[in-house]
Order: sequence, then structure tokens, then C-alpha cells
Amino acid sequence: MIEREFINEKMKQLKIKEAIGREFTKSAEIGEITMEKTPLGERIIISTTRPGIIIGRGGSTIKELTNKLKNKFRLENPQIETLEIPNPHKSAEVVAKKIAGELERFGPSRFKGIGYREMGKIMTAGAFGVEIVIDGPIPGARSRKWRFYNGYMKKCGFISDNLLDKAQADAVLKKGTVGVSVTIMHPDTPLPDKIIIVEPESEKTETIELEEVVEEKPKEETKPEVKKAPAKKVEVKKETKLAVKKAPAKKETKK
Repeated sequence: MIEREFINEKMKQLKIKEAIGREFTKSAEIGEITMEKTPLGERIIISTTRPGIIIGRGGSTIKELTNKLKNKFRLENPQIETLEIPNPHKSAEVVAKKIAGELERFGPSRFKGIGYREMGKIMTAGAFGVEIVIDGPIPGARSRKWRFYNGYMKKCGFISDNLLDKAQADAVLKKGTVGVSVTIMHPDTPLPDKIIIVEPESEKTETIELEEVVEEKPKEETKPEVKKAPAKKVEVKKETKLAVKKAPAKKETKK
């Protein structure tokens, strides 16, 4: 009996998430949708890159969505909140829906370019590892599986089952339905095989960067100017030499 209640609750949450996804177009770029039970009612958190589309002008769109969920699924007091995603390439749900939309728009001929481009953007956004799998009748009529991967990725164990960001989306083409699965390993994922060596405090060496220090000359202390009294002029009398007139020299007469 308890197992049936859990299954029914999970099925109800899945239907609510699908109903929210159908209400908005792909331009809203809705990511993960989480549901929590609180004493006040049900709390629904919608992650999106454009929260303004979900909220609407004056909150009209989000009020309309609240009333629809309340009447359709018989929720007591649903509280819908939006969480902005700063970078769309950090959310596997947004990337999977974007790839599926581009396959429907441009066709299967450009699927390799789309896969490699999105893989590069995810790694540029700071992911530790990424894996994109496109499975279906692409590019021909025979079903094939194409895998685009880069970085480090855990493939099994608790980390792979619970701590990785995984998402799936479907692209409906003329030849058939193509499945897109995206797995992102974020840099903050805890890894048991990651070893951090911590040095003891006694052996830590401090590195000091030598910088050119320009020594400033100390400012000379300015002494207050002391006005000296003007020195008295001492008149020195110059001795006047008397001009001595020499007697004219006598002319010698030749005999």
C-alpha cells in the first residue's frame, strides 16, 4: 500500500511537470522543475533563463498557471516560484531541449555541427565533463547512436546515479523520433578519488613577493624664518693719497 502511494505521488508530479512544459514555448528555456511539500501547500520551483516570460506582466501569467494547476490536479495551495539560470549551458535540461529544437528546425543534416558546438559551449562554461548522445534514424533511415563527449565523466556508482546533471528530450523528424540525452558533470561534484594534500603548519613556507619599493625622501623640516636686523653700514674713510708732482727732468745739452 505504501509503495502505491509513492508511485501515485511520483506520477502526479510528472504530470504536473509535463503540464507546465506545455504551457510555455521553447523560447522560455525551462530547465529543471522541482516540487516540495510544505505546511502551507505545494511549492513548485521552475528554473528558467527567462523568468519574465513565466511571470508575465504584473504576474498575470503565473497567476493563471496557479489556478490551472489548482483546478486540474486538485492542489490545496500551490506556490509557484522562478529560479533564474545565469548560464543556459550549465543546465542539461535546457541544452537537451535546445538540441532537439534545432534538429526539428534544421533537419538531421547538421546534427554533428550542433552536437560539437553545444559540447564546446558547455566546456567553456566551466563543466568538468560532458556527454551528448543522439540516438535515432539520423542521418539516414537506419537508427544509429552518435556520442559527443569531452572532459572527465563518472559512468557508474552513486555519483553517476545521483550527482550528475542528466536530461532527455525528443525531436520529431520526418524519418522518425530522435532521442537526445545530455549529461553534465559540474566542477563542484564531490569525488571520492580526489586527494587534497594538506601540509602541517610547522612546515608551511611563506613566499614573499619582492616588489620594487620606491623610497620617498623625508620631507625637510621647514624652520621658521627669523628676520635679522639690518646690519649697520660702517663708513670706511678712504685715505686720499696726495698727488706728488715730479720735477721735470733736465735736458742735457750736447757740447
